[in-house]
Amino acid sequence: MLSSKEINKAISMRDVIDSIENYYLQDKFSNEITPDRMHIDDEDNTALLMPAFYGDYYATKLVGVAPNNSKLEKPTIHGLMVLYDRKTLEPLMTFDAMPITALRTGALGGLGMKYLSDQHATSIGIIGTGTQGWSHLQSACAVRSIETVYVYNRSSKKLNDFISKAEIEFPDLTVREAKLPELIINSDIVITTTTSQTPVLPDLDSADWKGKIVVAVGSFKPTMQELPDSFLSAVDEFYVDAYSAFRESGDMIRAKHFGANENNTLSLENMIKEQHQPDNISDKTLLFKSVGIGIFDLITVKEIYEKLK
Repeated sequence: MLSSKEINKAISMRDVIDSIENYYLQDKFSNEITPDRMHIDDEDNTALLMPAFYGDYYATKLVGVAPNNSKLEKPTIHGLMVLYDRKTLEPLMTFDAMPITALRTGALGGLGMKYLSDQHATSIGIIGTGTQGWSHLQSACAVRSIETVYVYNRSSKKLNDFISKAEIEFPDLTVREAKLPELIINSDIVITTTTSQTPVLPDLDSADWKGKIVVAVGSFKPTMQELPDSFLSAVDEFYVDAYSAFRESGDMIRAKHFGANENNTLSLENMIKEQHQPDNISDKTLLFKSVGIGIFDLITVKEIYEKLK
């Protein structure tokens, strides 16, 4: 059983970003099977079962998402992940699922930033200072020369803890609290990492979004929507990590009302294989929506297992 500390010692965010990118560039067709994940709702809580098969491995991740844990000063996500030998189905290694989820979700957002944001982007705004807020700070710094970080969170304690940690881990960064309009206007990249049922972004004029990309990672159920209609209607180009986002995320279900669909939206696989770079970024508003699928978790634990082995 690998703990969070052992996992983060064994692998970096840069490693996970490279592993997922190389999967699509070099090794996509290794008998991969990734069914849709199973959602089981229990009042406000959700259990997620995510199996995947790839190469010589089979893996399952069982995660619980308890959004009210923040009131108890506990992590929102808990879970376990097991990597198996695909041929014999013998368990090879067990992992704390929380850091695995953080690493692969941050890496997905990082790939969205790498392919879609302005190469000269130097500022990010992070809405939500939990595990995913931190992982996206790591991934943004891995793919862009970030200088300034604007942070917003409803809990002042969590926000101040995040800023203090960031100042220690990233001493060259300027990290500061900001109100939402200020955060958005001053950020090249805006990242939403909340479990909110209702939109967290303010209603701004469409011109305020030009030249920006929003990386949205919080909404993973049809009832959850981080992004308001005023923003979705301003988006020029939609992108997703996987097309399951159109079924699973309230943001992308709502985005269909503004013209987004699988035929005009590139997935992460398309972006990487085509080495896609948007034209005229400064004149456009972009959205990269991530929901995560089991193959990304398997790629992450496969990389850890083979490094340690």
